[in-house]
Amino acid sequence: MARFGSKINTVLEMGTYEMRLLMLESASAGEIRLKKCLSTDASKDFVVSTFIEFPIMDAEPVRKAAASLIKETKLSYENIMLMLPDHSSLINVLVTPPRYSRKEMEEAVREDLEPVMPLPYDNWFVNQQSIGTWEEDEIVLSIATIKNNLLEAGSIIQRAGLNPIMIDLNFLNVANLIEHYLINNENKGKNICLIHLGHESTSVGVFKDGLLRSLQNRQVGGYDFTKQLSKHFHVPEHDADQFKRNENFFLPEPSPEQDVQYNFTVIKNVFTLLCREIFGAIESYLTKFREFTIHEVIISGGGANFENIHVMLGTNLNTKVRCISELYQLYVSGRPVNDSERNSLAAACGCFLRE
Repeated sequence: MARFGSKINTVLEMGTYEMRLLMLESASAGEIRLKKCLSTDASKDFVVSTFIEFPIMDAEPVRKAAASLIKETKLSYENIMLMLPDHSSLINVLVTPPRYSRKEMEEAVREDLEPVMPLPYDNWFVNQQSIGTWEEDEIVLSIATIKNNLLEAGSIIQRAGLNPIMIDLNFLNVANLIEHYLINNENKGKNICLIHLGHESTSVGVFKDGLLRSLQNRQVGGYDFTKQLSKHFHVPEHDADQFKRNENFFLPEPSPEQDVQYNFTVIKNVFTLLCREIFGAIESYLTKFREFTIHEVIISGGGANFENIHVMLGTNLNTKVRCISELYQLYVSGRPVNDSERNSLAAACGCFLRE
């Protein structure tokens, strides 16, 4: 699933929760070594969205946040890859006849995307790519991002002191990171679901024999849990987020006691929504491709650090669920990084395995 592009040694991830700057030492299948990895709180003035043109309310705080990381790493003006959250773009996977010309493919993509675009089609940068075949048809991935948002984000980072030559999304780079696992002979013929649990949204993709067959982005993420806790306990969102990190919500093993655990009852409605959105995306794949089961689910992103959430997801999805931290090793300045950081940094690390 590794995507073609120039080899990148520096990545800036602009999230809605954190901004991270990663500098590569070496990268191979299953192991990433970084020279440096720095982060800062994301500026609240940076609000990426598929629904708003020019979403950055004040560019200067965003520039300052990026500039602070650049100054700390002592980087000179160099080429980087800029990463945006998945919900900054419209993502679609469609099946087309293999005899489509390029023009016919572009028309098919437009016909699929245009009805859900909140702005006119000409306002979007649309990229489509054939990513495999199914029976006699071709599978096409399309990504649409508002042009002005790309220009604005790129301009801010240029003014901060770096040169973004590529802009990409989280999910596809998470897939790059574990391509070695997805194409493993032991997984041949299996349907493996990758779920990237982001701050504002969740991306759900299904792979078979290492090929992406389905990808959907759903508008529920870790921030929804934070908002629910903030509302219930009448505390600021920062305190609610700390509570989410420090307290237990999910039991380490399936148990009838899970449903009556107090912390879980507070967030149960959000978790139920998350499961419903994930199940809907999976069911869509199973129906479309006439498959019968998902053999394994892999979760990544900050949401994967919700302690034992993989246990509860496995119970609800009726399949094995594991965290992506199990599938690769990460070192920063020669020191191994813990599981939670490997979950959170999976997307950025996957950028270094582009071909």
